[in-house]
Amino acid sequence: MRSTAGISPDVDLIDTLHLGRRHVIAAYLLLGDVPAIIDPGPTVTLPQIMAGLAARGMQITDLGAIVLTHIHLDHAGATGVLVRQHPGLRVYVHERGARHLTAPERLLESARRIYGPLMDVLWGEIAAVPATAISALRGGETLELGGRSLRVLDAPGHAAHHLVYHDPVSGAAWVGDLAGIRLPEQRYAQPATPPPDIDLAAWRASLDRLLDSAPDHMLLTHFGRVDAPAEHLADLWRNTEAWAAIVRDSLAAGDDDAASLARLTQYAAETYRTLPAEVAAEYQHAASLAMSWQGLARYWRKVGASA
Repeated sequence: MRSTAGISPDVDLIDTLHLGRRHVIAAYLLLGDVPAIIDPGPTVTLPQIMAGLAARGMQITDLGAIVLTHIHLDHAGATGVLVRQHPGLRVYVHERGARHLTAPERLLESARRIYGPLMDVLWGEIAAVPATAISALRGGETLELGGRSLRVLDAPGHAAHHLVYHDPVSGAAWVGDLAGIRLPEQRYAQPATPPPDIDLAAWRASLDRLLDSAPDHMLLTHFGRVDAPAEHLADLWRNTEAWAAIVRDSLAAGDDDAASLARLTQYAAETYRTLPAEVAAEYQHAASLAMSWQGLARYWRKVGASA
């Protein structure tokens, strides 16, 4: 299986084959005068990153930058290890996430509570990033990188420290998890709502901001290129609202956590039954249903389940 696929003449998608499964985590290699990688993924998938670079006749020292949409481990976990291997790398990240890269202890403590003994299997080593390697962003900037100008959009909702990068020349927008999950050749746009800081109101505003920038296509971490952004985002938001309503209503009805999760699981299963079994498994691997329930439950408990 090839590790890279051409998205455009100057952008490659690297399928990181997380735990050996395809279509879970995509990293994007930006070619040009200063090659960069957007969301390198977790450390356990670094062999596929190296293979993707090698397919272009490159190695890690040929990169000039790592560009992060957000710091969740499936997107940014390998960043510290990569900077250790190549100290010349410049890391671009939201200012709210920068401190968790330089001092990842709280992030790791939180993640270990969620993943327990699977932490190392899923993600591998998480190394600190030197503060001198980080350029903190807040949205509104234009990032000049390898002959391209990327407009930086503040895009909270999935995470408070989420950014989107839009290239108005090519029409591409690297959207991280803001645009949810949609696997190749599929139409289903699945929500991704993990804890700790899901904010549905902020998410809706971020989607509107993205649409206002009028991207031609979106490049999703989970997974690949999506054309017709407005149609996809409308589907995603419809599904997100449906999931959110199920969790809200179950909590308001007094369901305990297990019963509330069961309601969401039953609803999602109706969609999964319409998909090939392998594709349904890929959707569930890309975003745990239990974690999406946790994020929505936390949100409703914060704002009030009757909202």
